[in-house]
Amino acid sequence: MEALDEYSHFCDDQTNKCFVLYNLKDKSTRKYEVPYETVYLFDSAQIKNQIYFTGGGLTPSGSQGEQFFQFTYRVTILPDLDTKTEKLQNMKVSRANHTCVALTQNLIYVIGGCNSKAEIPSCEEYNIEKKTWREVAYLNEKKMWVSVCAVDSKFLYAFGGSCNLKPKESEMIECLDTQDPSKKLWTKVVLTSGKENWRRCFFTGCYQLAEDDILLFGGLVNTKEVNETMHFNPKKCIMTKGANMQRADAFYRMKPGKTASELLIVGSCEEDMHVYNIGAKSWTLVKKGIWNPEVGFDIKADTC
Repeated sequence: MEALDEYSHFCDDQTNKCFVLYNLKDKSTRKYEVPYETVYLFDSAQIKNQIYFTGGGLTPSGSQGEQFFQFTYRVTILPDLDTKTEKLQNMKVSRANHTCVALTQNLIYVIGGCNSKAEIPSCEEYNIEKKTWREVAYLNEKKMWVSVCAVDSKFLYAFGGSCNLKPKESEMIECLDTQDPSKKLWTKVVLTSGKENWRRCFFTGCYQLAEDDILLFGGLVNTKEVNETMHFNPKKCIMTKGANMQRADAFYRMKPGKTASELLIVGSCEEDMHVYNIGAKSWTLVKKGIWNPEVGFDIKADTC
């Protein structure tokens, strides 16, 4: 079988009951259950063959009240593709609709989200070796559904998000230097060029392709999916336009997988697979997949 670091995962955004592991080479899939009960949006981060699930929430049966979780679980994908589940220390703050990202092989971050009162600016760091959570610098805005990219194993860049417990797009870009413990707030990023190319958004996909290139793609604007692509240079704070995707889509909780030449990611809306050719800087679209409760996500072989 393939090495486990040649797999990535994505979550079922319809029921929040399962996630799917997919092979970056042949796009075969295998479906697994989320390790705890949740009907609101949790988020997850993957480090090689380990997937960390954080937060989320539910409305108990027969109750008007809502529960928001501090849970953290680690699911290890074993060589035979079976799983081992471990409950880890709870987060400091209960949250759903947050963003979870791996910065290094040892550090996981959760950013923003909401609870029973409103959106929250709180961010936390999980140290895998120490098995502990700690709160870190706050976002400048209370918001959820933030697109966050880990850069150079040191920085976190947060793009957009949604405010006021309803789709209200944020235009803010923020940066956290995770190695500066004196920071109380993330640093606001002011674009030096290309401000006209940046738009308010949430559910945007993001991935660092090179030291000077973060790819931003898709998302929701006024609850409508878009197909725009942008390139952000974190060293010069420049935003440029890229090639449009073949179809508009959103990408919350969908984790990109990268091969030597391509970025592959499953969309949140129609569950198509979008393929970005890194060298050609162009997109193709794998035909719509069929969600099958027995085998997970069955991706068609043809492309559009």
